[in-house]
Amino acid sequence: MSFTVFAASVMHETHTFSITPTTLASFKAYQYLQGAAIPKAMRGTRSEWGAVFDLADEFEWKMIHPLSAIAQPSGKVAADAFAQMLDLIESGLKAALPVDGVLLPLHGSMVAESHDDAEGEILKRVRALVGPDVPIAVSLDLHANATEEMAALADIITTYRTTPHTDMYEAAERAGRLLQRAMRKEIRPSVTLANRPVLSGLDRGRTIAGHGPMIDILQMVKQAEAEEPGVLEIGVNAGYAWSDVPFTGPTVLVTGDGRKPAYKDVAERLAEHIWTTRGKDTVHLISMEETIRIAAEKRPAGAGPLLIGDYTDNPGGGGHGDGTNLIRALIAAGIEDVVVGTMADPQSAQIGLNAGVGAMVTIDLGGKIDPRFGGTPIRLTGKVAAVSDGIYVRKGKFATGTTGTMGPSFLLDMGRIRIIVATHRTQIDDRQQFRIYGVEPEKANILACKAMNHFRADFEPMSRKLIYVDSGGICSLDYKQFPWTKLRRPIWPLDLA
Repeated sequence: MSFTVFAASVMHETHTFSITPTTLASFKAYQYLQGAAIPKAMRGTRSEWGAVFDLADEFEWKMIHPLSAIAQPSGKVAADAFAQMLDLIESGLKAALPVDGVLLPLHGSMVAESHDDAEGEILKRVRALVGPDVPIAVSLDLHANATEEMAALADIITTYRTTPHTDMYEAAERAGRLLQRAMRKEIRPSVTLANRPVLSGLDRGRTIAGHGPMIDILQMVKQAEAEEPGVLEIGVNAGYAWSDVPFTGPTVLVTGDGRKPAYKDVAERLAEHIWTTRGKDTVHLISMEETIRIAAEKRPAGAGPLLIGDYTDNPGGGGHGDGTNLIRALIAAGIEDVVVGTMADPQSAQIGLNAGVGAMVTIDLGGKIDPRFGGTPIRLTGKVAAVSDGIYVRKGKFATGTTGTMGPSFLLDMGRIRIIVATHRTQIDDRQQFRIYGVEPEKANILACKAMNHFRADFEPMSRKLIYVDSGGICSLDYKQFPWTKLRRPIWPLDLA
C-alpha cells in the first residue's frame, strides 16, 4: 500500500536574550526552500530531509513538502515571519488533504514573538487540519526544549543522539519508519514526557568524548528500549539554556505503542539521571590569559593546528559572531600563523570585496551588533588575500553533502593572522569553510573558530589540541547574568543546589 505523506520543516534555535532579530530574510539567507527545490537540494545528504526522501523511495510514499526553512540561531522569530511560514505549511497541507501521515523535521527550541512554544503551535495547526487519527511523527534536535504540548500533539518523536550532530539522518529515519508502521496500523504510538528542574544538563548533550552524562543516559535508553514492552523509541533532549520560556531544560520523551503507565515510569527513571548528573561537564572554558599562554607554546614538529573554540561567541549557539576580544588578544601577543573563522561584519566585508584581491584595506572589524558581549570594533589593516561568495558544501561528518553559506566575504591577511570577514553570522563546522579562501586548515598553527560543538567532528581529529575560551560572548555559561522573567523557578543552577 502506498501512502500520502506530508512533510515540512521550520528550524530555529532561539537565544531570547539576543538583540539580533530573526526575520524572514534571516531564513532566506540560510535556507528557505519550497516545493520541488527541497528534494533538489537535500536528496542524497546526511540530513533529516535526506532520510525523508530515501524513505519515500523505499516505501513509495507520495510526498507533499511545501517548505524547509532554517535560520542561524539568534533572537526571537519575528511574528510576521512565523505567520508567513505557518501559512505556507497550512495552505500546503489543506491542498494535500487527505493525507495518511505527517513527518516534521523540527528543532524544538524555536521561540517566536507571538508564541513561546513555536513548534507546539506548528503541531497544533497541523493536528487541527489532519484530525486526531492521522499519525504525526517529529524529529528533533538534541538541544530541543520539548514541551508537554508537543508530546500531546505528536504520536512519534525522535531526537538526535550525538553532539556534534552526525546522526540527523538516523533520527529522521527512525521517525519515518515508525510513521510507516503507524500508517499501516501495526502500532498506535503515543509520547510521554518527563523532566527535572534543571536549566542545563547532560553535559549539554555531548557524546564526542565517549564518556559523560549523555553517554551514560544513552546506555540506559538502549537497555530500556530493549527490555520495556511496548517502548518504540526514547528521545533524550539536553535542552537549550539561553531561552527565557517556562519549559527550558532537558527532557526525556518516550514513544510507546498505546498508552501505558509504564512509559511514564521509564521516562521518570531516565529523567532522574538528568538531576543526579547536573553540573557534570566534559568541556570547561578557560580564561583569555590561559588561552594566550597555550597559543604561545611552540608547535611540535609534524603536529596539527591548535584548535581554539570561541565558545561564547558561536553563531551556531546564538552568539553574535562579531566579538573581537580573542582577535585583540592574539594580535597583542604576537602569535604567529593564526587563521580566524569567521567574523560576521557585512560592512567590513563589503569594503574588502569592493577593494578586490591584492588591495590593502583598513577596516573597523566586529563589535557592531552588541559590543557589551565580546568586545568593541578593532581597527585592522591588511591585504585582501581572497574573495568568495561564501558558499561551501560540507564534506565532513556533520551534515555531509549539505550546502552552507557565509555570504559574500573575503580573507584579510595581516601577516601573522588571517581572518575570514563574512556577511553572514556563521559557525565553523567544516574544513571547506577555510578551503574556499585558499586556506588549508591542516597546515595552520592555530585555528580560532567561532564554534562550540559541531566543528569537532571535522577538525578535532587533525588538531594537536582543543581548548575553549570564554571571550565574553552572549553564549555565556554564567546564566545568572541574564534577566529571566518567564523561566520556571526554582531551577538549577539559578536557585537549587
